[in-house]
Amino acid sequence: MDTRQANLQRHRLRMTLLSVVNSLLQSIVIGLYAASGTISWGIAAFFAAASLGTTGLFAIGVAAGWLIRLGDAPLLQAQLAVNFIVQIVFLLVAPPLWMIFLGSTLITCTYAMVAFTPRQFTGLWLGYGVVTALALYAGHERFETPAPTPLNIAILWLFFFVGVRRLALTGAQFSRLREQLSEKNKQLTILLERNKELASHDELTGAFNRRQLMQLLVDERDRAGRTHESFSVAIFDLDHFKAINDRFGHAGGDAVLKRFCALTCEAMRSTDRFARYGGEEFVLLMPMTPSIETACQAAERIRRVVAGEDWRATLGQACTPVTVSAGVASWRPGESLEELLARADAALYEAKDQGRDRCVAAPPLQAVASAA
Repeated sequence: MDTRQANLQRHRLRMTLLSVVNSLLQSIVIGLYAASGTISWGIAAFFAAASLGTTGLFAIGVAAGWLIRLGDAPLLQAQLAVNFIVQIVFLLVAPPLWMIFLGSTLITCTYAMVAFTPRQFTGLWLGYGVVTALALYAGHERFETPAPTPLNIAILWLFFFVGVRRLALTGAQFSRLREQLSEKNKQLTILLERNKELASHDELTGAFNRRQLMQLLVDERDRAGRTHESFSVAIFDLDHFKAINDRFGHAGGDAVLKRFCALTCEAMRSTDRFARYGGEEFVLLMPMTPSIETACQAAERIRRVVAGEDWRATLGQACTPVTVSAGVASWRPGESLEELLARADAALYEAKDQGRDRCVAAPPLQAVASAA
């Protein structure tokens, strides 16, 4: 039996034993009425045997695992049905206590609020009305009330005192259900936020992922088209990253990627957006950059920060310096995003060819067009 099934079994047994305790308390109340002479001891004993016997059988069935396949709702429905039948029978068998047994049926129905659906509860309500009406009609000529002696009044108080306890237990169960629901809602909110983040962010580095980058680029192009303000992109590539992976393993490579992203986020402008483009390639989106020189200055600031980092804290004492190369391009009206990224990528390869650890600006679109 797994943990979830074991917890469910313990909960069922606890609730079933609670019904045994409730039957015992009501049997004591009925016994006190027998002691006061309101009903015979035979009827009191008969009620105790019927009430404790039925609830006891359910407890034995749950404890032995015989009812393990029965769901919570069917088990509760069966217990409520049996208890309801017992109360109605003794409403007719012991006419002087008809109000006591009628009140017990009402308290019993409150347990249905915990597990019944609205449709089931409506059915219970209608069934309760029909059955109690028939029972009251069948026994109304014999109904009477106990004499208002101090003892009978005390017993009546005890019955309602015990009844309030049963109602309080139902309320406590509602409170626990609300707490569980609240906790599950909190967990669901956390999971939804996490899923939302994973849909737009790279799981390893926390930077935007490629899909989110393309959406950001589309939004920025549309904004630039409306405001006539240019924007730029810089494609970064960690130099000799394969050698880092080969020497320090993928764990070391992942640590370098995460540290590089952290350094970039500290060095870039608050308006910039940073995304993982693929592998060890990253893209910095720089809105409202009036010139390619401004964009190159932003990319160069990041390159210097990476080159000046003490990577021994990340890779250990035996590490070699980690550097990054970048290709920068500014968008011009009429240029597609694919063309913009291709120009930045070509500038990146130029930076690699020139010896790495540098930033290279892509030529303007007009110059490319005239050269063609």
